[in-house]
Amino acid sequence: MTELLNRDEIDTALVALEGWHSEGNALVKDVPITPDSFGWLREAVLNEADEMNHHPDIDRTDSGVRFRLWTHSAGGVTPKDVELAARIDQVLSGATRDKG
Repeated sequence: MTELLNRDEIDTALVALEGWHSEGNALVKDVPITPDSFGWLREAVLNEADEMNHHPDIDRTDSGVRFRLWTHSAGGVTPKDVELAARIDQVLSGATRDKG
């Protein structure tokens, strides 16, 4: 089983993850995007998640998209969630846009 991060470890990880915050037992980021960007962004993030065998919650919101990361089998935030958050940030910055 994957080890849960404690509050201090989550807070430390969040320092390096711009725009992410802790909400309940998950890492959350709301990103304003245009409606026509949702499809490619969702696909790009799911490609990254598939490589890690990890599955984020991706929801369309009124102003864009919300990413919610937590390891269901562990019941909270694990190092895998922190890594996926960093990968999502790379996708958002365009660093992996040509990958898929």
